[in-house]
Amino acid sequence: MRIKPQKSGLAKGLTIVFTVTLISSFGLAVWSNMTSGYTAVLEYDDIALIQLDEPKSGDPLAVMHTTAGDMTYILYPEQCPQTVANFTKLAEQGYYDGTYVFRVEPDVFFSAGAKTPEDKIPAEGSSEAQEHIPQELSAKLWPLRGALCALTTSAEGGFWKTVTKTREYYTGSRFLVCNSIEMTDEICEGLRSGDNDAMLKVGEAFIEKGGIPNYSQQITVFGQLYDGFEILDAVTGAELTGEGENRRPKDDIRIESVEITKAP
Repeated sequence: MRIKPQKSGLAKGLTIVFTVTLISSFGLAVWSNMTSGYTAVLEYDDIALIQLDEPKSGDPLAVMHTTAGDMTYILYPEQCPQTVANFTKLAEQGYYDGTYVFRVEPDVFFSAGAKTPEDKIPAEGSSEAQEHIPQELSAKLWPLRGALCALTTSAEGGFWKTVTKTREYYTGSRFLVCNSIEMTDEICEGLRSGDNDAMLKVGEAFIEKGGIPNYSQQITVFGQLYDGFEILDAVTGAELTGEGENRRPKDDIRIESVEITKAP
């Protein structure tokens, strides 16, 4: 997979604080995000970087035609069956035709798939079923530069599930595409802190390729951009209007259609 290395001059942070803690113990890797309350525990043997692999003949692809240009993603139905099925169904039904990029974090990510320039919750024109897909986390998929991610729509669970970090999270029609934070010396040091080869390889992939490590095992990654990185840069580098979480392109950027196809 040709994930292009991060470009220079990237944003140094988001409106949230990047605080990923990498801990290893008894053959497990623990990714903990203190700002969100998520905690993910993975088996070392499950950790992989399949996003770095070139697509094989017959692999499912999504060609995202936008007003800024085309972006082609490989999809991962084996790791995220329900998310990919939901995205594929919506794309084939024309749900994404004419939808908007509704949020941009400069140089870091863009969010899209909304029916209006300003995002609304619940998503306008959507059904409850398509917005209630269980979050699917995989030790083989990471929020590297170009990762196609499903946005969380809701969380279920009362007080004790919140305390024990066992709340159930759901995703829906809208999606986020990662570009990259700036990999500062401090962040690189944290990414190199794992004491297992698998963890270190993931950390080095973030350092070399870019991405949003704070989202590791916190967000459903169900696809990977492999053609159209210049379009990703153009969208995340667009002139914006609004402030904070309401920043969006000053001149509308729209998804014209999403074509589901297969690698030749």
